[in-house]
Amino acid sequence: MNEDMANEGLAHENTAHDPAPARPIAPVRRRRIGLWLIPLASVILAGYVAFALVQRRASQTDLAAWTRDRAVPYVAVIHPHSDASPQVLALPGNISAWYEASIHSQVAGYIKSWSKDIGAHVKKGDVLAEIDTPELDERLAQAREELSRAQANLSLAKVTAERWAALRSSSAVSKQSSDEKASDEKVKQADVGAASANLDRLKAQKVFALIVAPFDGVVTARNIDIGSYVAPDRNSEAMFKVADIHEVRIYVNVPQIYSARLKPGMKATFTTPQMPGRVFTTTIATTSNAIGAQTGSLLVELDMPNVDGSLYPGSYADVHFELPVDASQLRIASSALSIGERGTRVAIVDADDRVRFKTVTIAKDFGSEVAIAGGLAPEDRVIDNPAETLTDGDQVRIAGAKSPSASE
Repeated sequence: MNEDMANEGLAHENTAHDPAPARPIAPVRRRRIGLWLIPLASVILAGYVAFALVQRRASQTDLAAWTRDRAVPYVAVIHPHSDASPQVLALPGNISAWYEASIHSQVAGYIKSWSKDIGAHVKKGDVLAEIDTPELDERLAQAREELSRAQANLSLAKVTAERWAALRSSSAVSKQSSDEKASDEKVKQADVGAASANLDRLKAQKVFALIVAPFDGVVTARNIDIGSYVAPDRNSEAMFKVADIHEVRIYVNVPQIYSARLKPGMKATFTTPQMPGRVFTTTIATTSNAIGAQTGSLLVELDMPNVDGSLYPGSYADVHFELPVDASQLRIASSALSIGERGTRVAIVDADDRVRFKTVTIAKDFGSEVAIAGGLAPEDRVIDNPAETLTDGDQVRIAGAKSPSASE
């Protein structure tokens, strides 16, 4: 009994020191957590899928916007502008004497003497040279003899006609014979007239044996020497050239495009190579009022006094015209031109940001810029460096303008 009690006490002691046995709750908790995790995972998965769809749609929207932006090209635009300052037109000109004469011989002969060389200042009527005309002198002598013979024949015919007229009054001769003698007198009188005219003609030719200056001026050329043979041949070289240079004329061929802007009285300046640094000021004297068929230009004449003789006939002049401002003429950069089979055109951007091509005419090329004769307005937005792929009606964006996609 004691042993049983001891064992029971020992069992009780062991029971007092051992922990209480665990309750079986782990499977229940796992089941409860599992029930919560499944809906949460579903919610998370659904949220992720929704987020992915939203992100994908946003990416597609951005891609579409990016594609649209790349599909519509950007262009740089410039605006035509006018030149407020007067335009200076520089053209070459030729200086000519006020009067210039090429003197040819009117008679055949040999140069007996000459008295004026190049550069000599002469007065009207001054003898330049003398021609020895032996053939003309012989013809003159013959003409004088023919005139004397004709005058003698006339005297005889006149006496004969008078005698026969007296005999006719007495009926000693017939009327026919008297009329024949009277007619013979008229023939001889005509012969005298012809011989006299021939002598006068030869005398007039003999006058040309003296070569004289036709006006006051300067001898600019001498192409003869003593003993040279000369003849009345227009195709031969001139014996002398005489120029009146108290005033000169400057001739300029102006392109047709500027012809309507040049009027008599307009101011012009010019320079010459032989007088560097000296600027001559004058005005337009007159124009030809016609476009030359060969040159396609208008001939303009400037007159300039040449008091000191510094302007030489035949020399070159660099002429500058000051053209009035043409408000209708606008300038654009040369890079804005589109030159092709359809001619010279420019591309402009209209109010709807679409391309419109305009055909233009170049008034003048300044290098980096060109003047357009017409067809453009200052407010036009002209595309600079237009791409060859641009066509009429294309949608474009102006570089620097705010993109609609960027605002979004």
